[in-house]
Amino acid sequence: MSLKDMFKKNKEILIYSPLKGEVLDLNEVPDNVFTSNIIGDGCAIIPEPGEICAPISSKVEIFKTNHLLIFEPKKGVYIVIHFGVGTSLLGGKGFERIVELSPKKMVEAGDKLVSYDLDYLKENAKSIITPIIVSDDNVDYIELLVDPGEKVDAGTPLMRVILK
Repeated sequence: MSLKDMFKKNKEILIYSPLKGEVLDLNEVPDNVFTSNIIGDGCAIIPEPGEICAPISSKVEIFKTNHLLIFEPKKGVYIVIHFGVGTSLLGGKGFERIVELSPKKMVEAGDKLVSYDLDYLKENAKSIITPIIVSDDNVDYIELLVDPGEKVDAGTPLMRVILK
């Protein structure tokens, strides 16, 4: 591997789908916090039954309510998975943590982290549409590897992030 290839590899992050479901454009999320790109850019998924899996090998923080997971694959680069809209108001109901992690614990891409009761969440949350956001000022661009409307399995390559 040449030095140029190594440098290029450090400027690129591959994100795998954390969920099984249908990929949507981020502006399909029924919450302007996500559609306004305040947090960052990315895509969303309408989840099918299953688990939230790690989209990348990195440090992770899982919020107490288990609906929000934040991964930090490189210092200052964050991948945010916010399961559904209005799910924070459920106080953790509908979610069950599969693994107990110490703060900022490392996980491997594909590790199952949180299971969810999709029927309960459909009935009690505003939406189950789940944004997957890349948040960092050093992002040059994000390439979606799956077209909106297509289905993905957890672990399918979903986005390529190119850093400045």
